[in-house]
Amino acid sequence: MATTSARLPKVTQSLKKLLDYAEEIRQNHPKIWKKGGNIQGNDSYDTLKKIVHRGKFEEEDRDFVQTWNAWKARHLNHTNIEGMVASLKWLAVPEAGLREMKKVINEEIKKEK
Repeated sequence: MATTSARLPKVTQSLKKLLDYAEEIRQNHPKIWKKGGNIQGNDSYDTLKKIVHRGKFEEEDRDFVQTWNAWKARHLNHTNIEGMVASLKWLAVPEAGLREMKKVINEEIKKEK
């Protein structure tokens, strides 16, 4: 197994806050959470949740980090509810920004009522 010198990311305060927001949507708005699509997004969310709760990325997370970074790079331009929730599951902020992500999701929450 080849080792790489690339540094693992840090679990930042902003990542923790994004996880808190994601968990609030997952728990309290399951219909909206489902709009974010597929099993891989849910699995990635579970992996990221464990890492954030652990407080750091470890060497065993290196392959996942590579997948996570590749996903984020490919999905920068999300603007609709499905894309915003998919980004949330990957704890990724699209190019439109966190404020826009929350705006799109909050508009969907208002439609639920």
